[in-house]
Amino acid sequence: MKKIIAVLLSVCFVLSSFAFSASAKSDTTLTFNKDGSFKILQISDMQDGAFLNQLVKEFVDAAVKNEMPDLVVLTGDNIAGYAMGSGKAKKIDTALAKQGINQYMSIFEKYGVPVAMVFGNHDDQNDSFTKETLLSFYEQYDCFVGYDDVPEMYGCATYNLPIYASDNSGKIKYNLWMFDSNTYDSEYGGYDYVHQDQVDWYVNKSNELKAQNGGEVVPSMAFQHIIVKEIYNTLEPCTADTPNSYPNGDQYYHFKSENYKAGFFKEWPCPASRDGSQFNAMVNQGDVVAMFFGHDHNNTFEVSYKGIDLCATPGFTFQSYGNEDRGARVITLNENDTSTYETHLVHWATYFSDSKLAMAHYNIYASKNGWESFLGGLTYVLLFPLKSIFGYIF
Repeated sequence: MKKIIAVLLSVCFVLSSFAFSASAKSDTTLTFNKDGSFKILQISDMQDGAFLNQLVKEFVDAAVKNEMPDLVVLTGDNIAGYAMGSGKAKKIDTALAKQGINQYMSIFEKYGVPVAMVFGNHDDQNDSFTKETLLSFYEQYDCFVGYDDVPEMYGCATYNLPIYASDNSGKIKYNLWMFDSNTYDSEYGGYDYVHQDQVDWYVNKSNELKAQNGGEVVPSMAFQHIIVKEIYNTLEPCTADTPNSYPNGDQYYHFKSENYKAGFFKEWPCPASRDGSQFNAMVNQGDVVAMFFGHDHNNTFEVSYKGIDLCATPGFTFQSYGNEDRGARVITLNENDTSTYETHLVHWATYFSDSKLAMAHYNIYASKNGWESFLGGLTYVLLFPLKSIFGYIF
């Protein structure tokens, strides 16, 4: 009963503050640091309801505090639209979505770190609200730097973010592409893709940046939720006992040695059903160094294909499926060598493994073993009263 009352009170509070803001581009300028570095924290697939799992909230807070990123990029399924009510009570469902977004955006706002966002296939999976409505909620935060560059273009919130030189010269040294990879393909079935008008926008904008840069391409990265179909070209059949392989039907596959760079292959990739022109356009433009995706919660691989790295970032949801690789990706750029970058993953245990209480809390949600989850819950109940006395290390 107490939980129901709390939910109703929260909904009333959100409804009382419910308001739309006009679509607008933030005036925040992204700039390389004086030491030439620029750090990005990619978080994908939190995929929760109006009340974000406490583990995820603690992880987001710890990641920002420990990594001190210059930009956070949320790569889709940031909320679970389907968990925001019935899909029929428009005002209530929309208020719940706003509350869900606030659960993590308020943390970024607290730290003052810029935040970019793209949508996934689940964010607006509710008949009560659209991606445009969700974007208006993000735009209410001072830290949010995303926008919808061409509202008439397919999808919502496809845009780019330039990173300027550290010497205050106003020169664009790097560019970040943010694509709405859309939701589901109503014609062919399966997942959607980056549509042709979005690709045309990218090519035109890429050429504009090149012209501004004296005819030289501006090195870039791309972020989106759904992986490109070209990922299949990096795979080859293998035997079931091959390390780091995964089955599709009865046949196992692994990454070709000439493509594989790092990470684990623990889920069959789920791109669109149809071929799109996005990847080939990027190869032809020659500006994109790497593409970063979410969507497939269990994958952490990094592979290279036709000069572009395709990097899978695991989900950090405790409400949807996941595995021991739950975490976020850290990407560090170097202004003095924009042809390369460094990346690694951070996991829950990266920040909390020394805390018995935190790990017990983690096992309640993350363990696939029912007995281990039960013991985690029991341990958490026993240790929680000691938290205020001995601190979170307990």
